[in-house]
Amino acid sequence: MTHPLLEVSAKQVATKFGYYTDEAMLRPVGIQRHGQTRIVMISLNEYERLLRRDRQVLLVKDLDDDTLQAIRDAEPGERSREAGRRLADPASG
Repeated sequence: MTHPLLEVSAKQVATKFGYYTDEAMLRPVGIQRHGQTRIVMISLNEYERLLRRDRQVLLVKDLDDDTLQAIRDAEPGERSREAGRRLADPASG
């Protein structure tokens, strides 16, 4: 979503809730209280898109032995090897 944030007061949203929910389908709506944006209203599709991009952080200590061994045994793909070669020798390309 590349549309700019539409900033409105909480009072405006309360009086024209349907209008601003429709606007949130097209672009994010920032809801302000005392001049500060505190909440952003977005469409369900945008929310679900953001959830799909969400990443889970794990600590190494929480990984089981099989997973740790799989990480140790992993080999980089050709694109990663090529990037490594370019980093090692910037003059090569």
